[in-house]
Amino acid sequence: MNGKTRSPQATTPGSQSKGMRSRTLAVVARSLLATLFLSGAMGVGAYMLSDVASPLGDDVTQSDAQARLEAFHALPPLDLVPVAAGDVDKAIQGMHLDPAAAQALRADLDDANPSPQSTPDSQSLSPVQQQAPQPAAKPQQTRRRRLVWITLWDTDVEDGDVVRLDSQGYSRTVRLTKKGDTFAVPVPADGVIKVTGVSDGDGGGITVGLASGSERAIFPIMSEGQELGLKVRMN
Repeated sequence: MNGKTRSPQATTPGSQSKGMRSRTLAVVARSLLATLFLSGAMGVGAYMLSDVASPLGDDVTQSDAQARLEAFHALPPLDLVPVAAGDVDKAIQGMHLDPAAAQALRADLDDANPSPQSTPDSQSLSPVQQQAPQPAAKPQQTRRRRLVWITLWDTDVEDGDVVRLDSQGYSRTVRLTKKGDTFAVPVPADGVIKVTGVSDGDGGGITVGLASGSERAIFPIMSEGQELGLKVRMN
């Protein structure tokens, strides 16, 4: 037969070497990509896990909590700072009362220490009037209500803790901040201001402090629904 038989193409050592290098690089590239992907996934997972595990709320140790409890129970009555006469209107406005309650409180405050009823001079009376018994002067009335300044603040992390304060019929719910919230309250007749835990914010317990002027009291770590009474007085 005159047809030519095609012989297989010869392979040179150089072409074999190039093929091996290409395959090796491909394997290394795939391994590197897999490593990078795995490392990234582990990093994201670690970040998410650490974010969940890290405390966002108050982080008071057991020893600190015990110290706060003991110090609170050992506190003498807190001296309250009275609202000056010139600041009464401002104080009532800051109490967030409805108009009827504000008017009633103002009337209650104004009903204090009125001047005694005057009696006629004996020299101006006729002999008959002088012999008749004269009405005795009414004793001075005592103030039924007095206002004092109170400040509530968060003693630890500002994480959304909420408390309610009750004093002599006045109630106020406060979201605690580090700066504090100052307002007026009536002096409690029983000498006790009550504070109730409403919301624990981001956890760790409700951390609240109460002050009046330079006097201050740090409450024990409170739970939601817990009520504590603080003894107070006014000179």
